[in-house]
Amino acid sequence: MTTALVALIVHGGAGSHGPESERPQRKRAMLEAVRAGAKILRAGGSALDAVIASVVILEDHPLFNAGYGSTLNYDGEVEMDASVMLAHGAELRAGACAAVSRIKNPIRLARAVMEQTQHAMMVGRGAERFARQCGIEMCIPEELVAPRARDRFLARIQREREAQGTVGAVALDIHAELAAATSTGGVPGKLPGRVGDSAIIGAGTYANATAAASATGHGEAIIMASLCRETVEAIGKSDLAGTARRMLGELIAPQHHEAGIILVDRRGRIGYAHNAETMEVAFVDARGAFRHELAAPIARLKLRAAKDK
Repeated sequence: MTTALVALIVHGGAGSHGPESERPQRKRAMLEAVRAGAKILRAGGSALDAVIASVVILEDHPLFNAGYGSTLNYDGEVEMDASVMLAHGAELRAGACAAVSRIKNPIRLARAVMEQTQHAMMVGRGAERFARQCGIEMCIPEELVAPRARDRFLARIQREREAQGTVGAVALDIHAELAAATSTGGVPGKLPGRVGDSAIIGAGTYANATAAASATGHGEAIIMASLCRETVEAIGKSDLAGTARRMLGELIAPQHHEAGIILVDRRGRIGYAHNAETMEVAFVDARGAFRHELAAPIARLKLRAAKDK
């Protein structure tokens, strides 16, 4: 097993507090996601494999708004978005899918778009047909509707407030590659056909030679801000969490919306910040221990980089 520098952090979405009874299960799932990705990195595997493995675990869990458990649109149907991006020095690669309803793990389709086509994004039926050709696991849309998502959809009709979120992961591997992955079921009650930031390279997902980022929160605000790219390019010599706080204040707060972001840079530092009620993160700390946090918003807590060399 290698001891070379690696780093990984995942998020489970930023938004309002969900039911307290669900928190232990969410925590276990996020730690499982981090362990899966870290196992790959520590064995010398790629950052891309690590973030995909982490996100797939959260896509398969009914308490996260991605894959199985995705929130439902206005018509009571699932439409999912996902994207990945990989950076090795100046070489950048990316893939995304949007508005798909028959893919068990959209993050796998986003990777296939990156690796097996000349395109950066595929959507709808064309994306689903391509997934079938690639041998990616398909399903009927109803299989993606968790009982929790159906109950919340019905409650929303009665104007009950619902938490919003997305899942994502960013990682650095021993080959100095940085990767980011983001997946979502979208916002509750969205119009059919709506695509959020999770499928947009530069908005919900971004990586370059400096750092990798994944965002969560109000998709339209994140798209307008190109949040992930702007944050990565603003890092310079600053600590990651400080840069994230500053960019949320400059780009998201003036829009009167909420967002969160996680980051890993080429030095193995990780950072995160958000301005929502809460955001869940899990990561490997500087001692190699797995940690889970319900991160406080920037208005309440001066967030720090979880690992700062």
